[in-house]
Amino acid sequence: MFIITALILGIVGWLSGPFIGWAIRSWPGHECLEEEYLDCRTCRGGSKRGCYQAGFNQDRIYSIFSSIVAVLCFIFAGISVKAFLGWIFTVSCLIIGIVDIRYLIIPDILSIKGGIIGFAYSLLAYLLITLKFPQPSHYVAPLDSFAGALLGGGSLWLLGWFAWLIFKKEGMGGGDVKLLATFGAWMGWKAVVAIVIIASFLGSIGGVSGIIYSRIRYKKEYRPLTHLIPFGPYLCIGFMVIFFFGMEPLYKLMEAYQVFFEQYFLDRKY
Repeated sequence: MFIITALILGIVGWLSGPFIGWAIRSWPGHECLEEEYLDCRTCRGGSKRGCYQAGFNQDRIYSIFSSIVAVLCFIFAGISVKAFLGWIFTVSCLIIGIVDIRYLIIPDILSIKGGIIGFAYSLLAYLLITLKFPQPSHYVAPLDSFAGALLGGGSLWLLGWFAWLIFKKEGMGGGDVKLLATFGAWMGWKAVVAIVIIASFLGSIGGVSGIIYSRIRYKKEYRPLTHLIPFGPYLCIGFMVIFFFGMEPLYKLMEAYQVFFEQYFLDRKY
């Protein structure tokens, strides 16, 4: 039964690949699934012109990715709410990451509506628990969900506001603010802090690497406050780490960093 279930879920994940590609092509700027973007996967002229929207190859990659994630979520959490949400979240984060990298926008249908669904889920789960139903494998109390959304959206909004006040430039996109609020609604306020730490760490590495690559590859001179970094993918990575593995890996990483810092900096004699 285990093998059969994994096989069925893998097939379901595979069949969702074209719909993932459709969403990636269609949502930016439309916030709805436009039927005309279904033709992109059969367009050969676009592929010859270098259009990254055209052709079947991307959909095959999305199918493989979705299939593997579906099976891994089943292995990780069995047939459960957490496994289903893990697959949905991972696929959604894939869409968000690709769209944000290409267009520097995050579809509201995934951020705003995702946050509303997250808070509604916490209310429904709380109601079922009150009625003596078993607690679902993923549960965040409604108050924690609300606090997470408030902290997630409010913290990045304040950061963007201070950046505008000081530099007169947009420091944080509205899509990132709404996305972190959504993650807070699904995971609670403690997870928001962890997601920001992980995303900031990865974002700094990615941003510096991008600047160095542009300098070497395109001879592009770096100008402060002009290099735009899509922050959504890093938020998504932080969210997925906390969702699947909890806070413990972050605690261990911080402890290892503290030990390293104390041994090589504080205890060193000059």
